[in-house]
Amino acid sequence: MHKYLHSLDYLRGLAALSVCLFHFTDKADFLADTNVFKALFKHGRYGVEIFFIISGLVIPYSMAKASYTFSQAWTFLKKRIVRIEPPYLICVLLAIFLNYLTTTTSFYVGKAFSIDYAQLFAHLGYVNAFIGKDWLNPVFWTLAIEFQYYIVIALIFPLISSRISVVWITTLILFNYLSFYFDRNYLFNFSVFFSTGIVIYRLLVNKLTFTNFAICIAALLVFSFYRYSYLEVLVVLFTSIVILAPLRTTLLSSFFGEISYSLYLLHFPIGLRIVNLTQRFTENEMLRSAAVLAALLISIFVAYIYFRVIEKPCKEASQRIRYQKGKSLNPEQELVESAKPAEVYVAKV
Repeated sequence: MHKYLHSLDYLRGLAALSVCLFHFTDKADFLADTNVFKALFKHGRYGVEIFFIISGLVIPYSMAKASYTFSQAWTFLKKRIVRIEPPYLICVLLAIFLNYLTTTTSFYVGKAFSIDYAQLFAHLGYVNAFIGKDWLNPVFWTLAIEFQYYIVIALIFPLISSRISVVWITTLILFNYLSFYFDRNYLFNFSVFFSTGIVIYRLLVNKLTFTNFAICIAALLVFSFYRYSYLEVLVVLFTSIVILAPLRTTLLSSFFGEISYSLYLLHFPIGLRIVNLTQRFTENEMLRSAAVLAALLISIFVAYIYFRVIEKPCKEASQRIRYQKGKSLNPEQELVESAKPAEVYVAKV
């Protein structure tokens, strides 16, 4: 049975917008602590964890529909590389170009423009954090985590998909246990969020009863509180509930769901520059608040163009890559089908 989770579009849009507004309002000395935008989005950074939960779900789901085996690992990684890498790498070049343009303006104060080639080429393997080089776009660190997840899930998919309880439960326990030994530069530090998505995946493919699913989510909530804080607990609980909610598609949810990746990539080099300029030329709180809205609207507009010109062709190219065995299905197509009525199938207890 097909599962049409329009809720994923809602969550992608919410996550992207939350991260954007967090970065626009959290800038030091830009807005007063009492500013309504700053108060509303002070926890917007948790949109990243929402993205991790979504990946935890859609990636194994698409692998299951394609009857994934170890022999298809390269095909799986190739599909993800074609889908994710070109928009990312073009954004790396865009960051360099915009950095250069900034240094040519009359109001620029700082070091002369130069390219650190070690920093630049480190982006190709997502190794900046490991060699002590800054990311050209600070949000890139999350793409490094996602790519680590692709590699790990290609290896452990048969284990987390096993119908033998001791196998998949032990695998997830070890996956989360490793979080105590790795910092935020590594996938394992965020294992509870990916595990949440994996548990939801098992529910949707009828490998978990709803009762056992509830027990697993409860265990993850307890671990989240022990390992992190109540905020992470709320993220896991909220995202899980929304994913399974029988939401219907809307023009806004579909739009923001589609451009969420492009918006996530571009809001820092585009939108934050508007915020920086405003901070330089005015101290008026109302004007600065208006600049936040302007930064968001301009980022959304640029992200839409970026999606149409760059991201969408990559998405379509990824879909054309077929597994040798079984049918290759795109996770976004399987779980989010905006042209059909909303439907959420929950396995029988």
